[in-house]
Amino acid sequence: MAGTSAQLRRLGAELRRLREATGRTQGDVGAALGRTHATLVNWERGKSKPSKSDLVCLLAELRAPAELRKGLEQLREDATRGPSQWATYGLPGWLRPLVSFEEDAVRIETFEPVLVPGLLQTEEYARAIHAGGRRKVAPEHVEKWVAARMQRQQRLSGVAPVVLHAVISEAVLRLEVGGRAVFVRQLESLLDAVAADNITVQVVAEAEDGYSDVASNFTVLHFDEPENDPPLGYFDGPLGGNMISDEGDVARLARMFDDVRQLALSEADSSEALTAALKELRKKGATYA
Repeated sequence: MAGTSAQLRRLGAELRRLREATGRTQGDVGAALGRTHATLVNWERGKSKPSKSDLVCLLAELRAPAELRKGLEQLREDATRGPSQWATYGLPGWLRPLVSFEEDAVRIETFEPVLVPGLLQTEEYARAIHAGGRRKVAPEHVEKWVAARMQRQQRLSGVAPVVLHAVISEAVLRLEVGGRAVFVRQLESLLDAVAADNITVQVVAEAEDGYSDVASNFTVLHFDEPENDPPLGYFDGPLGGNMISDEGDVARLARMFDDVRQLALSEADSSEALTAALKELRKKGATYA
């Protein structure tokens, strides 16, 4: 689902709900419109966008109320325009779906075994990661990608902020990304972040070996109406990221997150671990230049 926007996915969910309310099958409705069964499947999964005329015909075929038609036609238009605020950042195709869905998520659960989660990174830390990942980020895109990451963090504050629950391994507190001074400021920022009511950070101690089968970072995004907007998964690696929409796979990721959450230190003990790591770094003589 690499090209799917949040608006397109929501449109598909509404179309599916409308069709199921009539008791008709995708093949039946597709035949009535002169479209294939696969076309209807892709529309309802948000994997492709119906043309304006196709949507008008589909809503008429499903006898959608006039007031609902207007809203769904607007959803299609929004999907056509896409998330314009991200257009200037030059984000790759594999990342655009994630930032789109983050805008609509009400809760985000993420596990990071190596790095501070992106939504909690300082600008300096993010810049060090992007500059160091030159196989993944072209040098001319570094500053734009850093700016995009800072913009994404706006979801953590303001009106109706997203709830973020992050679990990190203790190794994250030892990897001095960007140098010691940058990393000190990152840990200070992380400690400030956990004071917010909508942000939870837990640390999995190095001595805990129960999460050895989790070899990669991953994220689960939850939405306000799960019956129409079921959770999505995401993970990334050296070649880019992948959105996961299969309900069974997303459920497995959710269970994996629950596993590492239960293995991790409590919130209070995790804060103590962060504080201890910061204190240790300062003892080593971190500079603030």
